[in-house]
Amino acid sequence: MKNQKMNLDEIKKSALNMLIYVDKICKSNDLRYSIYYGTLLGAVRHKGFIPWDDDIDIVLPRPDYEKLLYILEKDLNYKLSTPMNENPYRYTFSKLFDPKTKLVSKQIFDYEDKNAGVFIDIFPLDGLPDLKEEQYSFALQMDMYKAGFMNTLGCLYARSYSHFRSAIKLLVKFPTYIKYRNQGNYNYWRDMYESYSQKYPFESSNLCGHLEYVKYQKAIYPTSWFKKENLQSIEFEGQKISAIKNADLFLEQYFGDYMTLPPEDERVSNHLYDFYWK
Repeated sequence: MKNQKMNLDEIKKSALNMLIYVDKICKSNDLRYSIYYGTLLGAVRHKGFIPWDDDIDIVLPRPDYEKLLYILEKDLNYKLSTPMNENPYRYTFSKLFDPKTKLVSKQIFDYEDKNAGVFIDIFPLDGLPDLKEEQYSFALQMDMYKAGFMNTLGCLYARSYSHFRSAIKLLVKFPTYIKYRNQGNYNYWRDMYESYSQKYPFESSNLCGHLEYVKYQKAIYPTSWFKKENLQSIEFEGQKISAIKNADLFLEQYFGDYMTLPPEDERVSNHLYDFYWK
């Protein structure tokens, strides 16, 4: 079993166990959370995982997100990586890893931290201004900060499946690396992103989103959707998991005609890595 590549069912079981574990923590600590993105789609359309995928995404309003991270950082069963407890770290959200597994990237110059294995993604929801012009300006600022830490994290900017393409990217994108590096190091850009993301508090905002994606209108939602009174239990792989009551509105806004299956040749995972047992 050691160093053996995991199959899809094994990956799903590991991820599901983490979701059940986090669900219990959230319920016992009165934390608001919902399954999110493709996980919510899978629950509504398949009552579980999208058959060809293994992703689990959850989202919490920023105050609950911070409380959950505080609890998970002290937990001995799983390994938590966040923008602030891993340095460097290339995501704008947190990941909970199964320590019995390991992740191996398929890309050259990719970066994954030492804890990387089967995971669930944990996203924060932050507030947004009401006016579209202000939303757009805010999104551009967030994009700049993200570009800063993505372009100062070693050679991550040159990652690719091909050694040749990576070599080309090292040359072509090097001036961009220098531009951002001259303005600040990785820590500077990461801290600016984390600080600026909380400019509009969730509780006093009418709109919210995970700020990495708010340049797209499909990723902006009413904060009321994620308030406690608008959460429900939904079936996911035989378990009762928390989800927003407005799941249909969310999925239609984000995915469009979400109940129609994609063409057969598109029913594949888009992951950039493989998983193995340790």
